[in-house]
Amino acid sequence: MKARLIAIGIIFSLATVVFVARLISIQIVSDKIYYMDKTQKKDYVEAKYGRILDRNGIALWDRLLVGGDFERDVYYHEHLEGLSAILKGVVDSKIRELRGQKAVVRSTYKPKRDIPINEIEITPLIEGKDVHLSLDLRIQEIVENVIQEYVPKFGAAGASVLVMDPRTGQILAITSFNPEKGKYDDVLHSFEPGSIFKPITAVIALENGVDPKKRIDTENGKWQVTKNSNEKIIKDTHAEKTCNMQEAMVYSSNIAFGKYVIEGIGYEKFYSGVRNFAINENSSGFPLRVSHKGFHRVPHLRTQAAQGFGQSIDMTSLDVVKAFSSIANGGTLYNPKLILRYGIDSAVTERDSVRRVISTTENTRLLREMLRGVVDLGGTAENVKSKYDFLEFAGKTGTAQIIDSTGKYKAGTYNSSFIGLERASDPHFVCLVTMYHTKKAGATVAGPVFQKIMEQIYLHPELSPATFALKFAPADSLCSDVSFVGYTKQAALDKAKGIRCNIRFDDANKTGAVVAQTIKRDSTGKYLELSLREHQRNTGLMPDVRGLTLKDALGMLEHLNVIYDGVGNVYTQIPEPGEYISRKSAVHIKLKETI
Repeated sequence: MKARLIAIGIIFSLATVVFVARLISIQIVSDKIYYMDKTQKKDYVEAKYGRILDRNGIALWDRLLVGGDFERDVYYHEHLEGLSAILKGVVDSKIRELRGQKAVVRSTYKPKRDIPINEIEITPLIEGKDVHLSLDLRIQEIVENVIQEYVPKFGAAGASVLVMDPRTGQILAITSFNPEKGKYDDVLHSFEPGSIFKPITAVIALENGVDPKKRIDTENGKWQVTKNSNEKIIKDTHAEKTCNMQEAMVYSSNIAFGKYVIEGIGYEKFYSGVRNFAINENSSGFPLRVSHKGFHRVPHLRTQAAQGFGQSIDMTSLDVVKAFSSIANGGTLYNPKLILRYGIDSAVTERDSVRRVISTTENTRLLREMLRGVVDLGGTAENVKSKYDFLEFAGKTGTAQIIDSTGKYKAGTYNSSFIGLERASDPHFVCLVTMYHTKKAGATVAGPVFQKIMEQIYLHPELSPATFALKFAPADSLCSDVSFVGYTKQAALDKAKGIRCNIRFDDANKTGAVVAQTIKRDSTGKYLELSLREHQRNTGLMPDVRGLTLKDALGMLEHLNVIYDGVGNVYTQIPEPGEYISRKSAVHIKLKETI
């Protein structure tokens, strides 16, 4: 019995020793680990994003908190598909000023307590700031409206447009269409430019002392560079025996520009000249992704000649437009600018010059005159000439064949382009239009898009860069390119007066807002009639608020729960007009600005 008690005592003593040792290990040896695991944690406070605004301070995008936790991206002009895609790219580029910086706080708690005994801020909270883009929403809307009209008209897959101020490099409007995906994209994809590249070859030739008056043997429209019978012949659509540089530009001679590279400039100088324009180089501070294959030397004479007229070369819309901008502004290459570092205050003047790429203003003047001849002297873009005398369109057409999956040119399908200046003597805009997968030439499908965009900008009372433009522009009594829908009666009268339109109302005694416009005819000829609708409330039926301002729409829907997106005038509504509604009904309306 005694032995048993001794054994039990020993076992109990050992268990006590183990328990005390474990307790010491937890409370003393592992005190630091235990303390960190159980009583300290890091808390994060997310920064509020800034907004994205256009150059005039109009909101384009915001990220809002819905229900306290859920973040929602708001595209205020989502009807502009090209703009929405570009904004997505800007947001995804993770601009630090826009995102801000989240706070990191280390909190210490007593065991089983929810309230911290102290908090230490490890990283401070910095709220996001508003970011101003160089885009002008009014020009962007003009661009996208014209695209929507002409893409189906010409059977194109889609269109990319870039409008730049050549005096600053600021991008005023941009869409990037991806023909492979069949939708607008936030990536600028490269393409083979075709004949819109010829003015760059001409600049390089002038800079290397080539005489623009010298006549080039254009071989009656067929040229075999190496005289190898297996070599593909270079052809001209407008076959001539000889031509000078002006004629080569006007009639878009492939042979002349191929010979400028091989016989006039020399390939190495040509290659260096192209590189001087920063072709395929990423621009510092540009937020969008740019996809290109690079510009490389080629060893074969036939391919070298082809690069002179825009084949076997890879460019993005940025590459082409910044090169043309140097022709427009007297010779300076500017970095393309989409973000204004200093906001609205710098919208007019902010620029980042890279270098002077054309040595004399005389060379730029010669190039602008050549490009004007493409439109005015019976060239490939004679159909682009404006009906307004004050617009001196100058530009270049391009009809580039598409390379298929086998690496060969696809017959009968083109990427058709036009790039131009609106006034050769004093350009304020460079505009590139590319229509994808078309069956027709650049002058036919891209030229009219350029023409209408530039005319609408100049006829806009707030956008026209020269006051004389409105003064001398012949009045278009039908105002066929202008929308009055959504304007109040007085606002419509004011707008019509500003752009010299002759309008009439369906009922001169009515007030309210314009809901439709129709071209009509009477004994005096055609005229534009505006239909007005007065505001009616609380009828038990869903009213038609399309075309109204947000204020007027909310006034008509004051007894309902209204959710709205965008700014400007209502263009769509749910429920549809005329449906029965109760006071508890929810209504969703979308708004967009009209030009």
